[in-house]
Amino acid sequence: MPSTARPWSAAAGEAPIEPDADQARDWARDELSKRVYEDAQPGLLDRFWARVGKWLNELFEDADGLGAGPGVLILVLAAVVLVAVAILVIRPRLNASVKKRTEVFAHDVVERATDHRIRGEQAAAEHRWNDALAESFRAMVRSAEERFIFDARPARTAAEAGTRLAAAFPDHRPEITWIQQRFDEVLYGKGVAAEPDYERAAALDTALEAARPATPASAEPSSLAVPK
Repeated sequence: MPSTARPWSAAAGEAPIEPDADQARDWARDELSKRVYEDAQPGLLDRFWARVGKWLNELFEDADGLGAGPGVLILVLAAVVLVAVAILVIRPRLNASVKKRTEVFAHDVVERATDHRIRGEQAAAEHRWNDALAESFRAMVRSAEERFIFDARPARTAAEAGTRLAAAFPDHRPEITWIQQRFDEVLYGKGVAAEPDYERAAALDTALEAARPATPASAEPSSLAVPK
């Protein structure tokens, strides 16, 4: 019957156990199968985990010739520590990168809605339809902020902005949902906009400018004000 003992048990005052390579491999696999490691494996970390897995396999293959002893235990602990450190260092950076890439505004400089419209028109004149569509959506969001329909938040995502716009202009909800999804597709996905997309986005921008927002109850409580 295989041993299920752990490397040590300080509470029980037991002497350290010296594992062989097979036991060390089992202990490492048990440790790395815990939820904390599974939760750190979204799609963005697939390649990282594939490399870690390959490295661990090579490590334990080399350890097979060492036999039982402290050296094998040190290798196991080193492998687990390295993986844990990688999770702590890499995962927050990846999450921050994803968050940054999905924001409506690419930087913290606040520009007017008219600035975004002008930039969109320039992009359309140069047939840069992705940029033209994106600037149209940014103009809608900035205009709503300027009209105090909801507060200005530089880190707001397209989905969040779309939700706020749809709440303020329920009659235009289908078109707002469309532009929000297209914004994400062409800017952060593999979507490609065309001239009809820009014309549709520009028409929605014009319609929202002329529309009166819904009751203040749909706005954010911290930013209630009479729209201009």
